Amino acid sequence: MTDTKLAQAASFVNTYNGQTNWSPDDVDKLETIDLSQYKKIVNDCRFYYQRDPIASTVLNKLSEVGVTKLVFEKGSLSENEFRVFLGVQNKIQEFIESCSLEYLITGLVVPEIKYAPVSKLELQKLGVKKYDTLNLPISMWLRDPTTIKINSFMTDKPSYFIVLPDNLIYFIMNKGTYDDGNKDLVLWDYLNTYYQEFILQVNTGLKEIPYYNDNIVRRKVITGTQYPIPYLYPALESLKHKRNLRRMDYSIASRVISAIMLVQLGSDEFPITEDEEYQFDNIREQMMWRNSGNRDVEKIFQLFANHTLKITWVFPDTSALLDEKKYADVNSDIFLALGFPKILTTGETERSQSSDPEIAINAPTKTMETMQDDLIGIAEDLVYNITELNGFKQSPKVRFEKINLQKVSTLVTTLSTLYESGNISRESFDKAFGYTFSEEVVKRADENKLLKELGVEEFSPKPFSPKPGVPGQQQNQQQNQPKNSDEETEKTNK
Repeated sequence: MTDTKLAQAASFVNTYNGQTNWSPDDVDKLETIDLSQYKKIVNDCRFYYQRDPIASTVLNKLSEVGVTKLVFEKGSLSENEFRVFLGVQNKIQEFIESCSLEYLITGLVVPEIKYAPVSKLELQKLGVKKYDTLNLPISMWLRDPTTIKINSFMTDKPSYFIVLPDNLIYFIMNKGTYDDGNKDLVLWDYLNTYYQEFILQVNTGLKEIPYYNDNIVRRKVITGTQYPIPYLYPALESLKHKRNLRRMDYSIASRVISAIMLVQLGSDEFPITEDEEYQFDNIREQMMWRNSGNRDVEKIFQLFANHTLKITWVFPDTSALLDEKKYADVNSDIFLALGFPKILTTGETERSQSSDPEIAINAPTKTMETMQDDLIGIAEDLVYNITELNGFKQSPKVRFEKINLQKVSTLVTTLSTLYESGNISRESFDKAFGYTFSEEVVKRADENKLLKELGVEEFSPKPFSPKPGVPGQQQNQQQNQPKNSDEETEKTNK
């Protein structure tokens, strides 16, 4: 009989030969999308903005708080000229708000603005009465960034091209007829009026048309790509992970809804024989009598059987469904990726990177101020074109009102200190609290006039004030006051 020897352990190093999917230097990128796939990134950002509560709330807050009221400074403009800009102020404000949301979701703002003469009736609706007609913006909209191709080589000014979709080419080539046979003559007349050069280029067979627009805004651009970085891009991986967790919850919930009812008859001591199988039919027949009205939830159902009947429900394990902690980490990652404190969304300061809420909002405030700096050029260009087209002497200066995220108590203290020290005007002081100084002055004058007519005191009486109708009270109060010594009297006189 021969001796059996055990096999010896061996080791080897697996070297990368270029044929496998992974190398030792690779990093698991999960489902991260490269910036070169800009169209897919934009589609994902739009999806999560529409469906994820954190993403939508943060972007809406940045847009609503960040786009403060546009302020037009009159300068040397005449009253009638300035009234023209005040008439279109609300329209420009709404357009800039749309630009801000596009700026955050896609990172690329491509405004299209068309100017045309406006009738006297339309001007009167805007509060402008002197002019019979003016050239004003009649159409302001945003191009889809996914149809824009950007090229940038050895320059800080990229080249833009419009990638024409097939349905648009068909519509133009067939003069207002869609590929399904329907016609849209209103849209065709609009394109034929304001985009004649564009139509000529399409008819020549071009599918990518050079696009010139000085008002295109790119949010952030890094080396290696010419496309901007949407605000939601750093959070996409966490948002997808959260979506997968919800998919798991939906799967478990659907199994709970379709739970199994297990009906058992008999036991070890009282088994059901072949002759007694009719009892199953009896139980089944009683259950068929129930009428739930197409509802899954029933109130009371009476069932008659012997003591061997046992009904149980088979449910899947729902511990993962009921565990809310699994969302805590991924939600925290989303907030950190967006750089947005919870104090501005849920009122909480947890994980805001600061115990002081006012310090925590510094980062989003800077983000909103940067957005204002990027978008103000669109408003300035609108105002400049209105000035040039109508022959006005000067354009009003345009700016956003200051973003104010301070606590009310801090704001009141700061403004009071500035007002008392003479560093801000009454108008600025009233405006900070939503009042108009000119209106308040008129109201005060009317109130003082009414008080004098009715003989009512201007201010409410304070403690120890003399009571009306009590003679000698004021004299007694003066007598009760302590008298100054001769030295104090001399000092006072000096």
